[in-house]
Amino acid sequence: MSNYLDTEFYYFPANIETKKPLGKVKLFDYLKAIKQPKPNIITLFKEIEEASLAGNKLLKDELKSKLYYFLPCVELDGIGRSYENVTGFSGLMIADMDNLEPEFAKELKEHLFNEYPFVIASFLSASKKGVKVIIRIPKVSSINQFKSLFYGLMSEWQHYKGMDFTPKNAVLANYLTYDTDLLYRLDATEWTKEGVQLDEFQEYVGEIEPLEEVDEKDVEKIKLILKRMFANITDAGHQTVRSCGLLGGGWVAYGYMSYDDMKEYLFDLIETTPYLQTKLKNYKTTCLQMITKGMTSPLKMREDEE
Repeated sequence: MSNYLDTEFYYFPANIETKKPLGKVKLFDYLKAIKQPKPNIITLFKEIEEASLAGNKLLKDELKSKLYYFLPCVELDGIGRSYENVTGFSGLMIADMDNLEPEFAKELKEHLFNEYPFVIASFLSASKKGVKVIIRIPKVSSINQFKSLFYGLMSEWQHYKGMDFTPKNAVLANYLTYDTDLLYRLDATEWTKEGVQLDEFQEYVGEIEPLEEVDEKDVEKIKLILKRMFANITDAGHQTVRSCGLLGGGWVAYGYMSYDDMKEYLFDLIETTPYLQTKLKNYKTTCLQMITKGMTSPLKMREDEE
């Protein structure tokens, strides 16, 4: 059994207001409880599924309150469940996708598990309309480090339908679910790429005054900067595509290049970068979104770049 399956974390009673944990559970036993639930739990899950299919959110939430919940991402002092009670981190991170069609959720569960070796386990929510993924990460030493790894993952996964960004909160309650077809592996790698919060980009406030005359040498230097960034892509392609799109949009706003020229140049880089070939449409969509966002904040080349 892999060491990370021995990772222990606290579980709590259904009442979210109850702060003191009932005890600890190992990751292996947590996954086993999802894959092989007791009969009374199966009955409860079926009632939750029926409430979900009927669109009865109040009943669904009431039924879910009868379940245990877990905090897999953190080590706690045993007194409470807030950030002030965190004494360390477990090396686990959660990703959630919600409000999906059941058949698509099943396909996404399998895709994420098969596509990404750092995924320890992938399984469906109780409603069968969501996917939860447990990811292996390094044992960080701070909340900011944990969030940086989450943001880095979101730079890759933000395009997946139904992506929920709340698991950036390391002490978010994770309720027990039920999936007899849960997928897990014994040899998961670690996700180590860091990133920044997606809404940290600041729009420019004021009047935009683009260049009156463009020096073609500046345009060539811009293209070289972008080309070098793409040349360094060996994994985590979305993060680089996002960064280049934001930069490109800023340079467009300042007047170095037209929107169409920047779009054409970045699309050419995407199409000729080997790592990006399997998801060209997704990368191009991200690129366009970031160019548009970057255009809200004009960017002048620094003197050392000029």
